[in-house]
Amino acid sequence: MTSPKPSALTVERLVEPLAVWTTRPRFGWLLDGAATERQNAYELEVRDALTAQIIAATGKVDSAQSHSVVLPDVDLSSRTPYTWRVRVWADDGEATEWSQSRFETTLLNNSEWDAARWVEPVQEPVTPEEVLYLGVEPTSLDDVDIESRLHPSPLVRQQFVLDEAPERARLYITAHGVYEVTVNGQQVTDEVLAPGYDEYQERLSYQTYDVTSQLRVGENVLGVRLADGWWAGRISFTGSSINYGDTLGVLWRLEGDRKAIATSDASARSSFGEIRYSDIFIGEKVDARLAVDGWDTVGFDDSEWAEVHVADGGTSTLVPFVGEPVRRIDEIHEPQVFHSPAGELLVDMGQNIAGRVRLTARGAAGTTITLEHTEALDRDGNFQQNVQGRNKDQTDVWVLAGTGQETFEPRFTYHGFRYVRVTGYPGDLHPEDVVGVILSSDVPQTGTFTTSDPRINQLHDNVVWSQRANFFSTPTDCPQRERAGWTGDIQVFARAATNNARVDLFLDRWLANVRAAQSDAGIVPMIVPNTPSFATSFGLLGDTSAGWGDAITIVPLALYERYGDRRVLDENIDAMRRWVDWIRTQAEQGLPEQYQQLESDDPILKRQPLLWNTGFHYGDWLVPSTITDEPMSMMVAATLTGALVASAYYYHSASNLAAAAEVLGDGATAREYRWLAAQIKDAFVAEYFDEDGRLSVHMQGAYVISLAFGLVPEGLRDAAGAHLVELIHQAEDHLDTGFLSVPHLLDVLVSIGERELAYTLLFQDTAPSWLYEVKMGATTIWESWDGIAPDGQPRDFSLNHYAFGAVDDWMYRYIAGITPTAPGYAEIEFRPDLSAPLDAVAASIETPFGRAALEWARTSPAHVEIRLIVPANTRAVLKVSGAEPVTLRPGAHTRTVTHKKEQ
Repeated sequence: MTSPKPSALTVERLVEPLAVWTTRPRFGWLLDGAATERQNAYELEVRDALTAQIIAATGKVDSAQSHSVVLPDVDLSSRTPYTWRVRVWADDGEATEWSQSRFETTLLNNSEWDAARWVEPVQEPVTPEEVLYLGVEPTSLDDVDIESRLHPSPLVRQQFVLDEAPERARLYITAHGVYEVTVNGQQVTDEVLAPGYDEYQERLSYQTYDVTSQLRVGENVLGVRLADGWWAGRISFTGSSINYGDTLGVLWRLEGDRKAIATSDASARSSFGEIRYSDIFIGEKVDARLAVDGWDTVGFDDSEWAEVHVADGGTSTLVPFVGEPVRRIDEIHEPQVFHSPAGELLVDMGQNIAGRVRLTARGAAGTTITLEHTEALDRDGNFQQNVQGRNKDQTDVWVLAGTGQETFEPRFTYHGFRYVRVTGYPGDLHPEDVVGVILSSDVPQTGTFTTSDPRINQLHDNVVWSQRANFFSTPTDCPQRERAGWTGDIQVFARAATNNARVDLFLDRWLANVRAAQSDAGIVPMIVPNTPSFATSFGLLGDTSAGWGDAITIVPLALYERYGDRRVLDENIDAMRRWVDWIRTQAEQGLPEQYQQLESDDPILKRQPLLWNTGFHYGDWLVPSTITDEPMSMMVAATLTGALVASAYYYHSASNLAAAAEVLGDGATAREYRWLAAQIKDAFVAEYFDEDGRLSVHMQGAYVISLAFGLVPEGLRDAAGAHLVELIHQAEDHLDTGFLSVPHLLDVLVSIGERELAYTLLFQDTAPSWLYEVKMGATTIWESWDGIAPDGQPRDFSLNHYAFGAVDDWMYRYIAGITPTAPGYAEIEFRPDLSAPLDAVAASIETPFGRAALEWARTSPAHVEIRLIVPANTRAVLKVSGAEPVTLRPGAHTRTVTHKKEQ
């Protein structure tokens, strides 16, 4: 046997974090990948790195826990470095050597900002624009010059003097808007669009940076660039400006050895530079002739710069940033450069991305180059902007300084695109002159999935790319049109997301924003952060929708299932309960119009208080058969399915709340809401099912949701399943499911004995289907199943929406067969589908305990070889059809099984 040894030590899921945001962090470690024994005890010790004093020592703890370990009796101090170490015991009774790491807490008390004040540089306030109401055409801005309604990006600098160099220097900083910061002319971070997007009215994140090496004895300069970002820029569905404020500001505290060196105050000066405007949707214009050399370095003469305005911004909403920021995570080099049939100079990145272009050029001063971004070309191969809406220009402008070879990359905007139309470029554009810069929240990539079928591989890759593009400070719906945190999109995709990347911190931060956005009554908005202009525009439809607001009960449970940390339930249980209680009120007080004339003793009325069947709901959004060329046809599915889906989600959320309460040991709450769920189910069955198992909403998605949520009585299950199968056959073996039912479709088919039909849908390659998109050259998941018509013409939909990519989770769990059977993969069932219409499959997931992997390949018509990796400190079982289950210890395993290939 090989004993485990702690490695990859983490605090709050991060390796040696600089800015731990809690006084009671979670400690974790992996065990040596070669370990075949389980940990049965650990000892953990934490010291103050400045004093070497032990502040916590657990002694030997008899536990196999190796992640999410919390020291309950210790509250860490603010702005303090720590060291910590851990050792473990295995079955052989011997303790390992200590493994050691370090971390540091950030500024944890808002009172510690003390002398820092919000400073607002000289600037033109952002131009207000009318709120775009749903269904109302906005005033045209086509003839309004962009520069007349946008403003230059401000620069801020502050000089300060150091008598001696500190051993440890930290910069705490945030902004109204987005910022870049330098010390003595050097960037202090590789983050992009800091401080990120939050529910700004309630929460504003600040960052912590190590600037020790950039300071020097004598004069120093701190420099900040600002731009509108999400704070003041045009964002969301409506493309409206000033959602949170019309003035940019910045707040900082620079410390050396825990003493203030410089804080934002009236001593700062401000001016403008080469960025003539920068809007997160419209794009950015840079006139390189106006660059101010050395503005953020010592010796620069700022005597003609303006004074800053010291504002009363307060610090009550400030919170430490949680998780991983947005960064440049990759680059595409030497993309294809060509001319379209119309003679346009185009660049094809070969991949739909969220990001921007880095361009190199030589030309005369004043030469203006324009970069327009789009996701698809028209059927003839010419540039087409397929994303519609106000202020969705996605256009960058670069004016050359004429100084020789110059390089441009916008700082404060990003785009969703594959193609770029370049106009005004001097000379010939070569592939090496263009780089595609890929931006995303820098969450670790943790999953792999490949098969013997390149189409399925491309489908999986498309899911990964859409996740990458839309996990962007907040989980967005698309990176070009709205970039909004639609709650419905992430609730259907959350489990799939956990396979491909470690998203617990990213979604923890988003859930904190959800809780901040939840109303006093318990309402969870349709998008979070809840953009004010969107809330105003969509107010006619209501403040929320079933299947969207229910994200508050679904996402926390998904994270608990995949990461095994109860804290996510503990932090969200109150919000879950307030949401379900709000639904309860709506159900009890609402009565559908068709029932308002019934006599008071009619049995129909007795079940109505248990059904959430009033108000607007998106229902099973974007059911393919309901989408036509008629205006607002996308609302048809909402009308047809809204009431049934809302009542189904009422049951689902009540059940989820009961499950979460049970995990947390709150038996009374668990019993209360389990009882409520049972009553809702009875009412649902009476309202929507007939005696033949037929739903009053006779659509695929309605059956899928009812079966997936357990709303179908056992006696009607076969009949309901038969109705679903009949509808699929009537659609010529195509899916006809929307946003909310697609994630459950294939699981439901397998559960009712229709495994072959599930594969028929997965491998279908005519619209609507996943492989139709692949056949049409998609590199991301589309919003609409026919986002590009068979003749190659793009429709006015986003081509980068991850929601329908939720099928990726089924492929990991069912085709590869890697499924957690205990929270956080503490127990794993390996159950590959060797009868899948494939010859080989390989998948892996980085679980909280390490890498779980399974490969299977057909070595002959009658034999399959299976290779597995079981993470240390877990329990696993291999289940193969026709064979007895095999219990597996941690480590690598190989099995050859007899399994004839299906014809």
